[in-house]
Amino acid sequence: MLEKEIKILKINEKKLKKDLEELWAKKTFEWIIHDVYYDFPDWEELKMEKNKRMFRIRTKWEEHIYTIKRKRKKMWEQEWAIIKDEHETPITNIESFSKVLEKYGMTKTREKKKHRTSYALAWAEFDIDTYEEIPTFLEIEESSRENINFWMRKLNLENHDILLWGSRKIFKHYWVKYLDFDWKEENKKLK
Repeated sequence: MLEKEIKILKINEKKLKKDLEELWAKKTFEWIIHDVYYDFPDWEELKMEKNKRMFRIRTKWEEHIYTIKRKRKKMWEQEWAIIKDEHETPITNIESFSKVLEKYGMTKTREKKKHRTSYALAWAEFDIDTYEEIPTFLEIEESSRENINFWMRKLNLENHDILLWGSRKIFKHYWVKYLDFDWKEENKKLK
């Protein structure tokens, strides 16, 4: 699936939820999301990050999902939106899945938790995310930048700051430490 999204900063969460509900958006999720990222630390040519890829295990309430994403930088520049190929697959046992990843040479590189409230309306997804120490922001995912702009106008958000960044750059933007792992230290603990 091709994912196209933007992030809108400094939103009024209460007003936004009211506006979405007045448009008959359906609330689809509200809870904590826990993400753990994996990569190959020893093999430079295999590194997910170096190859514009990302591998994540997400816990969303009682659901567990592994996700692989690939950035589409050229499309970002054309459409001025975050664009990635995304493949998600449910998993039943995080612990055994993580052990398989580690047996194949991957290690945990970072993790984060956030509170998310999600709404769906037509083909759009609206995710209201709150991290500790970071102002709440909105992520709009749609099939095109034109459709994203439509929803921004509908929700009176066209004058807000927009970011085309992932979570690490958002943490950096607000001078908040991102939870990276020192994989060598983590591996020492396992031995």
